[in-house]
Amino acid sequence: MDNSLKGLMLAAGVVITCIVVGLGFYISREAKNTSSGGISQITKMNSEYQDISMTMYDGIKVSGREVVEAVEKYKDEISNGDFSIVVFTGKKTSATGGIVFDSKNYPYDDTKQKKNTNYINPDGNFLGETSVDSNGVVTVMTFKQQ
Repeated sequence: MDNSLKGLMLAAGVVITCIVVGLGFYISREAKNTSSGGISQITKMNSEYQDISMTMYDGIKVSGREVVEAVEKYKDEISNGDFSIVVFTGKKTSATGGIVFDSKNYPYDDTKQKKNTNYINPDGNFLGETSVDSNGVVTVMTFKQQ
């Protein structure tokens, strides 16, 4: 009787150990799936919000001072040819062509000289707009004086 009881206890111990190990594998597999799903969601959100600092100007009114600050802020991206900024003022309309800031043309100093045609009035109101390409990357920021 004593040996049979020890045998049953040993068998129960083996069964319980197998169950615990199986649960451990199941939980680790589920955790791996959950974490990889979370990582893919974070990657997707990161790519969507990568240009958030540029798209924040889309559809809002900003002052001319903010337009000039945006031109200065994105100076490196503009000079690299990553994107461009176009500003339409009272003197530079869509008919005459706006002030273009791109890798070939960066008339930043002209924006502060009142007599220059590229002058951006710091107290003026501008409506911002962003254009994206087929990959969802911002290619042009446009500001139109209101």
